Parts: sequence; C-alpha cells; structure tokens
Amino acid sequence: MNKKFAKQVAPVIDIFPDLCGVRYRYGSIRNKMEQLAGLGYKRIYLVVSLPGQPMYSNPWLSVMKPDTEANNYALESIVNIGDPVFDHIYEAHRAGLEAFAVVKPYEGGGGFTVPHGRTALFKGRSLPCIGGERVGFDTFLQDHGEMRVKRKPIERYDERVGQTITRITLTFCLDRVEQRIHRDKTEVFEAQPDDSPSLPSLNGLRLWTSADNGFYRPYEGEWAVKETFGTQELDDANGYPLDGGPKRCRVVELTELRIGAEHRYVAVSMDTGQGHAVMIPFSMIQAFGELGEVPITVSPYVRMSAESEERTVRVTEPETGGYWFDATYPRRGDQAPEALERFARNGFEFEWYGTGSWGQGWMSVPLYGIARGKMAYMKGTPCEAYAEVRDYWLDQVHRLVAMGIDGVDLRLQNHSGMISDFVNYGYNEPLVEAYKREYGIDILLEDADPIKLMRIRGQFYLQFVEEASKTLRAHGKTLQIHLRDSFDHPEVSGEFGEAGFWAMPKVLPDWEKLAELADEITIKDYNWAVYRSETATRMKDRAAELGKPLWVHCYIAQGGDLNADFVSGVEQDERVTGMLLYEMGHNPYAHNPWIGLIEVKPDGSAVFNDDVKGKIEALLGHRA
Repeated sequence: MNKKFAKQVAPVIDIFPDLCGVRYRYGSIRNKMEQLAGLGYKRIYLVVSLPGQPMYSNPWLSVMKPDTEANNYALESIVNIGDPVFDHIYEAHRAGLEAFAVVKPYEGGGGFTVPHGRTALFKGRSLPCIGGERVGFDTFLQDHGEMRVKRKPIERYDERVGQTITRITLTFCLDRVEQRIHRDKTEVFEAQPDDSPSLPSLNGLRLWTSADNGFYRPYEGEWAVKETFGTQELDDANGYPLDGGPKRCRVVELTELRIGAEHRYVAVSMDTGQGHAVMIPFSMIQAFGELGEVPITVSPYVRMSAESEERTVRVTEPETGGYWFDATYPRRGDQAPEALERFARNGFEFEWYGTGSWGQGWMSVPLYGIARGKMAYMKGTPCEAYAEVRDYWLDQVHRLVAMGIDGVDLRLQNHSGMISDFVNYGYNEPLVEAYKREYGIDILLEDADPIKLMRIRGQFYLQFVEEASKTLRAHGKTLQIHLRDSFDHPEVSGEFGEAGFWAMPKVLPDWEKLAELADEITIKDYNWAVYRSETATRMKDRAAELGKPLWVHCYIAQGGDLNADFVSGVEQDERVTGMLLYEMGHNPYAHNPWIGLIEVKPDGSAVFNDDVKGKIEALLGHRA
C-alpha cells in the first residue's frame, strides 16, 4: 500500500501470557508502552484476567512454580511489577495512550486437572471433577464452585455410575468421513471394506484400569473380544443423529469384564501401526453393567508432564508442580507413541476442547480414556443467572474504573466452557425457573430447546451489561462490546465459530440490544487471511445506522490477516472504523516462533520484531 491506511489502528496485548513468557521487571511495561506510543498509536487494548489469574485451556498459561523447567515466569513477573493490570493502564497513560480493558466475564479458569489426591502449586484452588481435581480458578469460583453452569441431572446417577462394568463397545465408522480442520482444509478418511487390511487388528487391543486417573495398570481380569459388522444410526456428542442416515460400522465388543466401582477409570489402547479406525469417541464408546448403560466421559487427550524427565517419573508424589498434555490427533500422529508411553503414569485430561477445535470430533487415535460419570459443571464457566455472579463481574468494572481505564470491551469468548455434550448444560435452578416462566416447560422433566436455553442465559447476561453500561457512563468511560456472526443465526453446533463452539459460553444475548447499549462495537470473527465484509453483515449495518465506531480483528498470529488483501478489504468497508492488531505481545508457546510485534527481553527491555514491524509499516503506510 502506497498511501496511509485511513482508519484507526490499535494494538491488543494479552497481559497474562506476556507475564508467563518472560521475567518482567520494574520499568518493563513503561518501556513497552513508550515504544508503542513512539510508533504513533493512540489507543491500546489490554486483555485482563479476573482476580486469581485463572488458568486458560493450556496448563502452561497458569501461575506455576518459577523454578521448574517449564519456563513460566508469571509469579516472578507479578512480584516484580505489582498489579500488572494497573501498571499497564498507568504506563499507557504516561505514554499518552488511551487504555481499554478487554474483559472476559466467563474466563473463570479451571482449564486443567491433576489426578485425584494430588495438588498443583496452590492448595485450596481446586475443585473435584471427572479426571481428578480441577485447578486454576479465579478467586470467586474457588469459593462458589456451585455457581458454575450446571449439568442436567441424570436419573439414578450414583447407582448407574457405580455399576460393575461388564461390557465395553467401540463403534468405528467404515464409510467415508470428512472433518474440517481449518477454514480451507478438511481431513478425509476414505471408506473401508469390512475385510480391509488397514483396519486395526483386535490382537493389539489392551485394557487398563485406574483408581485416580494418574496411574494406570493392565487389567488383570478375564475378558473376551469380538467384532461385528453392520449398518446403524450414529449420534454426535450431544446425542443428535448424524447427517446422511445410517452408516456402515465395525463394532468391537469387550465382554466378560468385571471392572468394579473402585476402578473409576478405564483405558483402551491399540498399536499405532495398525491403520486407522475412525469414530467420534464422545458418543461411539459405551460401557454397560447389570443395570444397563453406565454414564461415561471419554477422552483421547493424554497429560504430558511440564516438568523435567526426572520430575515426570516422580509424578506419583502427593505434591506435583504441574502437567502438560496434548492430543493424539491423527494429523499429529507423531505424538501417538509418546502418549501411549506416558498415559499410564500421567492419565487423561477429560473435556479438553470439548469435541475438538473444529468439527464434530471425528478422529482416529490409538488410545481412549474412559471415566465413570459426567462433568457436573462446565469447567470454570460461572452462571450469569446468579445475582452474585453478576455483582462479581460488575465489581471488576468498578475496579477498572478506579484504576483509570478509558473503556471496557466485553468479550464472551473464553477458555473455560469446553464441554463435548454442551446441550446438557445450563440447568442451574434460576435458569430452570426462567425457562418455565418463559415457555411453560420444566426442563428437568422435558428436553429443553438448546437455543432457547442459550437465549434465557443471554437475558441474564444482558442484565450485567446494562449495569456495566450505567457504571461506565456515570464515570465518562466507554463501553465496547464484542459481537459475532453466530449471534445472528445460531445453530446447535460445536463447529468452529458456532453457538456451541468450545470458546463460547453457550450464551446468546440479544445482539441488537447489545449494539444499542454499546458506545463502540467489535466484530469478533475470524476471517482467515481474507476480509469478508458479509461476515456479521447485519451487525455491521446496524453499527453504521447507529453511528457507532466499529472495529474488526486483524489476527497476526492466529489468522494470517496481516496481508495487503485483508487490509485493503477492511479499508474499503465503509462501515468499519478501525482495526485491532491481535495479538501484539510475546508469543509464549515454545513450539511456535515469536510472531507478535513487541516482546520484553530478559533484561526488561522491550524490542520490536522487525519482520512484523516492517510488514505493518508497509501495509498501513505509516510508522505503525
């Protein structure tokens, strides 16, 4: 671009990941803000955490011991600089920048678990769940875990969960399966005949049991295995029939089992070299006992230690310093051997990313963890129907005002609502009562319409936004609100970007009312390197009608948006006022290169990534 980009541009910094990635010192934030102001920016957005620094979905993004080999420096950084949110606001103002806080009310933490009987760094910050102890909550949920989003009760739950497991079935699809793994890429599993040599041999099956999901032993009882082939209906993780009608299947049955209730966890492993067997494990693995089906939760994700190898071997000690885990997805099949080796001493992480980052959860992996029971709550997602939750959120707005913030940008997306069967959550007493008032149906006795339930939740969320708007306006501050395309035409789907997507809290507020309350609006949709003016177009039109500034995200690291076509598309859309450069700070993931704009070095100084800086200068036609 030969001319200057005519619209506003503002950088976005996610504070906590930056603090994890390098040791901040006194003066580091000042140096960072001075550098950004020197590039000509007028406003900066700061993604802030709720009190307690709640853990993201990645267990590395947590408050960890600073002396481990995980290279996480959050504690040292916080000790060195004091309150990181205040310091960012203060130093932004010192440098002449407006400071807007991006607040994620539903980012309550709980992104990871440790085995039963273990603790992470801080005692008293965990709550029991399927898989062990869930750790890393914000300070509110540590004391009010019962105010998380609740699962629908299961009849005779304890009795059914406590059955002796006598049979386990694994159903594999033999028909052709496609699953989207990126906006422009799908993974294809071709159809397999019944006698295909690439189907895994039953000889490689192994069965394991565990009491704590931290140490697995080979199953010592007698058991038999058989297979059948046929056509049957298949369901997704929510229990809804899959499109396309019945599919050809291979059903593998493990029979003559006697797995007592003391074994809360079971694992089924297969040799990695036996070809592929495709399933949605969240719905196509079942366990049975003398009373019928046993409620179970299935996971393909293995905890990997975040410590040294020596520390990994000693992971059965009562005090552990943190874990790492990753998935044995087929597109990351090189991790399968490591997962098969480590799961027996590290266990599984249940309900990580729900059914996965994309799609319905089709996968072909050599290892599945099976837990008795279902998650009682949606991880670290607080339920907005409680006045106490809304008051807590409003306290954070008051706190930011007291710190001198210029504006608050409210975002629904978070890392705390990952669940595979999301339609079964939202059954807290106030929500049950509200649904009955609105629709005359008791959802404890009849099935709820998932979209209607999400809208009920959205009404309570709107109450908080209304109060936040009053507070900010009373102090002369700006309210900015994130909207996304799926608010306008929601679907009961966990596909990327939809209402049930893993990063959504499964809440559908009235977006038109949100637009009316907002002073400025952000469209929080991925464009994936090509700006699409038609995405959230009704919301963009409404913002223009109301005469309200409208911002769109330019995803530097995650979306590849920093290119000439994207920038040109944004400039040509007359409804768009500005562009947010997301994210600009340190990229904490060791397996990725640093691709943000600015990074704090170990000596506390801030330096630019010359490649990103040069690209911004070239595309936007000014120093930044």
